[in-house]
Amino acid sequence: MGIARTPAVPATVMAALFVVSGCSDGEPAARVSPSQLAEYSAAPDPTGPAQSPTTAAPAECVKTAGMSVGRLTGYLKELRSGSGEYRSRGLTLDTDGLNFTPEAVQRPCEAVTVKLAHYWVDVEKTREATSFSPARYEYQYAPAGVASHKAGPKDGRVPDTAPPPVTACRGTVSVAYLGGDIPTKALPHNLELIDATAPVPVEVAGDGVLSAIYVSPTAPESC
Repeated sequence: MGIARTPAVPATVMAALFVVSGCSDGEPAARVSPSQLAEYSAAPDPTGPAQSPTTAAPAECVKTAGMSVGRLTGYLKELRSGSGEYRSRGLTLDTDGLNFTPEAVQRPCEAVTVKLAHYWVDVEKTREATSFSPARYEYQYAPAGVASHKAGPKDGRVPDTAPPPVTACRGTVSVAYLGGDIPTKALPHNLELIDATAPVPVEVAGDGVLSAIYVSPTAPESC
C-alpha cells in the first residue's frame, strides 16, 4: 500500500477524549439460517460408561465458510462475548491486538479471517498556547502495515496483532475489518490529543469495519 495522506486536521490537547463507538446500533443483527448451524460436543471417554444423549445438549456453532462479506460482518458484530457483560463482543481489538472470546453458543465452527490495518498519526504543533487561546496541532495519517489474521475457533489472543508502539509525536489508529482495504479518507477527522496512551474506540467509515482504536502520542506538547 502506498503512503496516502489526508489534509491536516486541527486537534487540541485535552485531559479526556469523548469516546465514539465504532459500531452502529441501528444495524440489524445478522440472522443465521438453520442450514448454517452445526453441533459439536466432547468425544465420550472410552474408559468410562457411555453417556446418555439426553444428559447434556451440545452447543451450536455457526458455519461461516462461504458467507458474504456483509453477512460475516454482521455476524461478527453481533457475536457476544463469553464474559456476559452488556453489549460486549466476542472479537475485540485493544493495545494487545485481536482477542477472540465468544460465548459458547453461536460461535463460528471454523477460524475466521480478519484483516488488520495500522496507521501512523503524525502530530505537529502549529501554534503555541497563549493567554487567549490554546496550542494548535495538526496531524496526518501514514500507513504502518496491513495483514490478514485467523481468529478462532478456539479462544485466545491472536499473535502479532498489537499496534506498533507510539512515540512522543506519533500515535496510531488500528482497524479490524473485512473486504476491501480502508482508504485514509475513511479514517477519523476529529481525533484529539490526550494525556494517556490507553486505547479509545473511534469510528471508521466502511461496511466491513469491525472495530477501530486510537492510541495518542505520549508527549504531543513537545511536537
